[in-house]
Amino acid sequence: MNDLQNQVKGLLNPTREKTWNEQLEEEVCSVFPALSYTQRLTGCLCCMALGFLLSFGSFLRFSKLLHGDATPFAVCFTMGSIIALTGTCFLSGPQSQMKKMCKKTRAGASAMYILSIIGTLGLAFYGGDIKGQAGLLVICVLIQYTAIIWYTLSYIPYARDMVKSCCKSKFCGEEMC
Repeated sequence: MNDLQNQVKGLLNPTREKTWNEQLEEEVCSVFPALSYTQRLTGCLCCMALGFLLSFGSFLRFSKLLHGDATPFAVCFTMGSIIALTGTCFLSGPQSQMKKMCKKTRAGASAMYILSIIGTLGLAFYGGDIKGQAGLLVICVLIQYTAIIWYTLSYIPYARDMVKSCCKSKFCGEEMC
């Protein structure tokens, strides 16, 4: 009778192969199996603190950037950004985090963040002489900050609307917007 039950279960619930995303998620989660919520929150906060420390610490290398050596500043700042972002994977897992980043409300901010990281590293490692390289890197850094703030605000109900309203009243005036 057990064989018949197993065959019926197999027909009703066919097994499928896992996608590479699911396999990756399973492998990553197996590194830290069954972390409690407190441990996940601690991991997230530690990654974010380390990431922000590296990002802000990169400004100690700002004088090198101004003298033409952009690599130390850009690498330190970008590594800090990446470490801070990976901290969120402690809370929901990497696959779930990627899905959240691609949602309609966050896709624009996610794309700007990733593109600004690529732009920062591209400018830093480009072998040729770029006029205004330091200024372009500062712009990429400002875009990174703006994008991650906008992304983070998407998790807080009505936060984006409040920021938009505040900016309109401060910068546009009531009659212009």
